[in-house]
Amino acid sequence: MKIKATLAAMAMLAMTQMGLAQTTGSFTVSGTNPAAVSITNTSNTSLSTTVALGTLTPVTGGTLASNTVQVRMRSNKAYVLSAQATALSFTALGATDGGDTIAATDIGFGITTLANTGVNVANSGTRSDAIVGKFSYTGGFPAVTDGLTPFVAGTNGTLNDISSNTQILSGSRISVKGNISTSTNFLLATLGIATLPQYFTPNTDFSATVTLTATAP
Repeated sequence: MKIKATLAAMAMLAMTQMGLAQTTGSFTVSGTNPAAVSITNTSNTSLSTTVALGTLTPVTGGTLASNTVQVRMRSNKAYVLSAQATALSFTALGATDGGDTIAATDIGFGITTLANTGVNVANSGTRSDAIVGKFSYTGGFPAVTDGLTPFVAGTNGTLNDISSNTQILSGSRISVKGNISTSTNFLLATLGIATLPQYFTPNTDFSATVTLTATAP
Protein backbone atom coordinates (compact mmCIF):
# COMPACT_ATOMS: atom_id res chain seq x y z
CA MET A 1 0.00 0.00 0.00
CA LYS A 2 2.89 2.30 0.76
CA ILE A 3 4.33 1.70 -2.70
CA LYS A 4 0.96 2.43 -4.32
CA ALA A 5 0.64 5.66 -2.37
CA THR A 6 4.09 6.76 -3.45
CA LEU A 7 3.32 6.06 -7.11
CA ALA A 8 0.08 7.97 -6.84
CA ALA A 9 1.89 10.94 -5.34
CA MET A 10 4.45 10.88 -8.12
CA ALA A 11 1.73 10.78 -10.75
CA MET A 12 -0.02 13.76 -9.18
CA LEU A 13 3.27 15.67 -9.06
CA ALA A 14 3.88 14.97 -12.75
CA MET A 15 0.39 16.21 -13.64
CA THR A 16 0.95 19.33 -11.54
CA GLN A 17 4.21 20.07 -13.37
CA MET A 18 2.46 19.61 -16.73
CA GLY A 19 -0.13 22.10 -15.59
CA LEU A 20 2.64 24.62 -14.93
CA ALA A 21 3.94 24.43 -18.55
CA GLN A 22 4.85 27.85 -20.17
CA THR A 23 1.77 29.72 -21.35
CA THR A 24 3.43 32.96 -22.55
CA GLY A 25 6.26 33.72 -24.95
CA SER A 26 7.93 36.61 -26.67
CA PHE A 27 9.84 37.53 -29.79
CA THR A 28 11.86 40.62 -30.78
CA VAL A 29 11.11 42.78 -33.81
CA SER A 30 14.18 44.57 -35.09
CA GLY A 31 15.10 46.76 -38.04
CA THR A 32 17.00 49.86 -39.06
CA ASN A 33 15.88 53.30 -40.21
CA PRO A 34 18.84 54.53 -42.24
CA ALA A 35 19.54 58.15 -43.07
CA ALA A 36 17.45 58.77 -46.17
CA VAL A 37 17.23 61.65 -48.63
CA SER A 38 15.67 61.76 -52.08
CA ILE A 39 15.07 64.03 -55.04
CA THR A 40 12.36 63.33 -57.60
CA ASN A 41 10.41 65.11 -60.27
CA THR A 42 6.85 66.29 -59.63
CA SER A 43 5.54 62.83 -60.51
CA ASN A 44 7.68 61.30 -57.73
CA THR A 45 9.87 59.48 -60.24
CA SER A 46 13.48 59.90 -61.31
CA LEU A 47 14.41 63.39 -62.45
CA SER A 48 15.34 63.26 -66.14
CA THR A 49 14.20 66.04 -68.43
CA THR A 50 15.29 68.68 -70.92
CA VAL A 51 15.12 72.36 -70.01
CA ALA A 52 14.81 74.06 -73.39
CA LEU A 53 15.88 77.67 -73.88
CA GLY A 54 14.72 77.66 -77.49
CA THR A 55 16.13 79.54 -80.46
CA LEU A 56 18.18 82.44 -79.09
CA THR A 57 17.78 85.13 -81.71
CA PRO A 58 19.12 88.54 -80.59
CA VAL A 59 16.47 91.26 -80.30
CA THR A 60 16.16 94.73 -78.85
CA GLY A 61 15.72 95.02 -75.10
CA GLY A 62 16.61 92.90 -72.14
CA THR A 63 14.33 89.88 -72.12
CA LEU A 64 16.09 86.74 -70.91
CA ALA A 65 15.30 83.36 -72.40
CA SER A 66 14.52 81.22 -69.38
CA ASN A 67 12.96 78.00 -68.20
CA THR A 68 12.56 76.07 -64.96
CA VAL A 69 12.57 72.56 -63.56
CA GLN A 70 10.95 71.55 -60.26
CA VAL A 71 12.42 69.10 -57.77
CA ARG A 72 10.77 67.43 -54.78
CA MET A 73 13.14 66.87 -51.86
CA ARG A 74 12.54 64.61 -48.86
CA SER A 75 14.80 63.58 -45.97
CA ASN A 76 14.75 62.23 -42.43
CA LYS A 77 17.73 64.31 -41.29
CA ALA A 78 19.62 67.46 -42.28
CA TYR A 79 20.40 67.54 -46.00
CA VAL A 80 22.64 69.15 -48.60
CA LEU A 81 21.71 69.65 -52.27
CA SER A 82 24.60 69.98 -54.74
CA ALA A 83 24.79 70.48 -58.50
CA GLN A 84 27.34 69.85 -61.21
CA ALA A 85 27.22 70.79 -64.89
CA THR A 86 29.15 69.23 -67.72
CA ALA A 87 30.94 71.51 -70.15
CA LEU A 88 28.86 72.92 -72.99
CA SER A 89 28.90 70.78 -76.11
CA PHE A 90 28.02 72.08 -79.56
CA THR A 91 26.63 70.75 -82.81
CA ALA A 92 27.64 72.41 -86.08
CA LEU A 93 29.53 75.23 -84.38
CA GLY A 94 30.43 77.94 -86.89
CA ALA A 95 33.68 79.84 -87.20
CA THR A 96 34.28 82.20 -84.32
CA ASP A 97 35.90 84.74 -86.68
CA GLY A 98 36.92 86.99 -83.81
CA GLY A 99 33.62 86.72 -81.95
CA ASP A 100 32.44 85.00 -78.77
CA THR A 101 30.76 81.63 -78.44
CA ILE A 102 28.13 81.23 -75.77
CA ALA A 103 29.81 80.01 -72.58
CA ALA A 104 28.75 78.58 -69.23
CA THR A 105 29.25 82.06 -67.73
CA ASP A 106 26.42 83.32 -69.97
CA ILE A 107 23.85 80.90 -68.57
CA GLY A 108 22.41 81.76 -65.17
CA PHE A 109 21.52 78.94 -62.80
CA GLY A 110 19.95 78.91 -59.35
CA ILE A 111 16.89 78.47 -57.16
CA THR A 112 13.95 80.76 -57.90
CA THR A 113 11.49 79.43 -55.29
CA LEU A 114 11.55 77.03 -52.35
CA ALA A 115 8.18 76.00 -50.94
CA ASN A 116 6.81 73.82 -48.14
CA THR A 117 4.05 71.43 -49.19
CA GLY A 118 2.09 70.43 -46.15
CA VAL A 119 1.61 69.15 -42.64
CA ASN A 120 4.29 66.49 -42.90
CA VAL A 121 7.14 68.92 -43.54
CA ALA A 122 9.21 69.13 -40.35
CA ASN A 123 9.17 72.54 -38.65
CA SER A 124 7.20 73.92 -41.59
CA GLY A 125 6.54 77.23 -39.92
CA THR A 126 10.09 77.92 -38.76
CA ARG A 127 12.31 76.41 -41.44
CA SER A 128 15.50 78.21 -42.42
CA ASP A 129 16.73 76.32 -45.47
CA ALA A 130 19.80 78.14 -46.78
CA ILE A 131 20.35 78.83 -50.47
CA VAL A 132 24.01 79.55 -51.18
CA GLY A 133 24.06 83.29 -51.90
CA LYS A 134 24.90 83.48 -55.59
CA PHE A 135 22.46 80.68 -56.43
CA SER A 136 19.51 82.52 -54.91
CA TYR A 137 17.25 83.99 -57.56
CA THR A 138 14.19 84.21 -55.35
CA GLY A 139 14.02 87.89 -56.23
CA GLY A 140 14.34 87.19 -59.95
CA PHE A 141 17.22 87.15 -62.39
CA PRO A 142 19.33 90.33 -62.72
CA ALA A 143 18.12 93.02 -65.08
CA VAL A 144 19.76 93.45 -68.48
CA THR A 145 21.03 96.99 -68.96
CA ASP A 146 23.20 97.01 -72.07
CA GLY A 147 22.33 93.97 -74.15
CA LEU A 148 25.15 91.94 -72.61
CA THR A 149 25.13 88.99 -70.22
CA PRO A 150 23.84 90.30 -66.85
CA PHE A 151 25.37 87.57 -64.69
CA VAL A 152 28.29 88.95 -62.68
CA ALA A 153 31.06 86.51 -61.76
CA GLY A 154 31.13 85.87 -58.03
CA THR A 155 27.72 87.49 -57.54
CA ASN A 156 25.29 85.66 -59.80
CA GLY A 157 25.36 81.88 -60.14
CA THR A 158 25.90 80.38 -63.59
CA LEU A 159 26.64 76.97 -65.03
CA ASN A 160 30.28 77.94 -64.76
CA ASP A 161 29.94 77.99 -60.97
CA ILE A 162 28.91 74.34 -60.91
CA SER A 163 31.61 72.93 -63.17
CA SER A 164 32.43 70.69 -60.21
CA ASN A 165 30.01 69.29 -57.63
CA THR A 166 28.93 72.39 -55.67
CA GLN A 167 26.55 72.91 -52.76
CA ILE A 168 23.61 75.12 -53.64
CA LEU A 169 21.17 74.47 -50.77
CA SER A 170 21.08 72.97 -47.28
CA GLY A 171 18.68 72.64 -44.40
CA SER A 172 17.30 70.64 -41.51
CA ARG A 173 15.24 67.48 -41.71
CA ILE A 174 12.48 67.80 -44.31
CA SER A 175 9.99 64.97 -43.79
CA VAL A 176 8.09 64.17 -40.61
CA LYS A 177 7.10 60.75 -41.99
CA GLY A 178 5.62 59.21 -45.11
CA ASN A 179 7.49 58.04 -48.18
CA ILE A 180 8.07 59.13 -51.77
CA SER A 181 4.36 58.73 -52.55
CA THR A 182 3.29 61.15 -49.80
CA SER A 183 2.04 64.50 -51.08
CA THR A 184 2.60 66.54 -47.89
CA ASN A 185 6.18 65.78 -46.82
CA PHE A 186 8.54 67.45 -49.31
CA LEU A 187 10.14 70.76 -50.17
CA LEU A 188 9.51 71.90 -53.72
CA ALA A 189 12.55 73.62 -55.22
CA THR A 190 12.21 75.43 -58.53
CA LEU A 191 15.50 75.70 -60.40
CA GLY A 192 15.81 78.45 -62.98
CA ILE A 193 18.00 78.58 -66.11
CA ALA A 194 18.34 81.79 -68.10
CA THR A 195 20.46 83.44 -70.76
CA LEU A 196 20.33 86.57 -72.90
CA PRO A 197 20.16 85.97 -76.66
CA GLN A 198 23.17 87.67 -78.25
CA TYR A 199 25.29 87.57 -81.41
CA PHE A 200 27.17 84.48 -80.31
CA THR A 201 28.89 82.15 -82.76
CA PRO A 202 26.14 80.27 -84.62
CA ASN A 203 25.44 76.61 -83.92
CA THR A 204 22.56 74.21 -84.46
CA ASP A 205 22.53 73.00 -80.87
CA PHE A 206 24.33 73.40 -77.56
CA SER A 207 23.79 71.51 -74.33
CA ALA A 208 25.09 70.79 -70.86
CA THR A 209 23.88 68.22 -68.36
CA VAL A 210 23.21 69.32 -64.78
CA THR A 211 23.38 66.57 -62.16
CA LEU A 212 21.73 67.18 -58.79
CA THR A 213 22.89 65.22 -55.75
CA ALA A 214 21.14 65.16 -52.37
CA THR A 215 23.04 63.89 -49.35
CA ALA A 216 22.43 63.57 -45.62
CA PRO A 217 25.84 64.31 -44.04
